[in-house]
Amino acid sequence: MQLSDAISARINELLEERAWTNYKLSGQSAVPNSTVSNLLLCKCKGCNVCTLLNIARGFGITLQELFASDLFAPENLDDDN
Repeated sequence: MQLSDAISARINELLEERAWTNYKLSGQSAVPNSTVSNLLLCKCKGCNVCTLLNIARGFGITLQELFASDLFAPENLDDDN
């Protein structure tokens, strides 16, 4: 799995847990909806850490909690991108 796929899947997990839309996340995180949408569609191959920090804050969690998923285990990620 590509890192962008793992980020998208994790954000989708958190959205589903909270029954939020990407518009709600955008409002809570102050990340433009277009950026949230691009992350969800895996159109962002390189993601800014500040963006991920704001998304985590929007969810009310830490970066550690955002990445606390088996999706990010080294054996689940491809070496390229």
